Amino acid sequence: GTLCYSPPEWIHQHRYHGEAATVWSLGLLLYHLVMGKHPFRRGQEIIWGRILLAQRLSQWCQDIIKRCLSMQPLDRPSLEDLFNDPWLQGVHLP
Repeated sequence: GTLCYSPPEWIHQHRYHGEAATVWSLGLLLYHLVMGKHPFRRGQEIIWGRILLAQRLSQWCQDIIKRCLSMQPLDRPSLEDLFNDPWLQGVHLP
């Protein structure tokens, strides 16, 4: 994978859990979609874990991004939790 999409546990320990890493990547993609840029430019920024979110984003959207980009893999939601999240339930897929 691409380093800028790597979860912090991969950068720290070169280990990751598949679902938690997938959720991390989904959080990065969502951030990129709503902010128009990637939150991290270098691996060190991933380790710091600081993200800036625009005030124009709904609190629901900010919350889901923050949960997906939790530094600890166990603090990230599962894929099922994401699918059932009220913010995503409001999205109508074709």
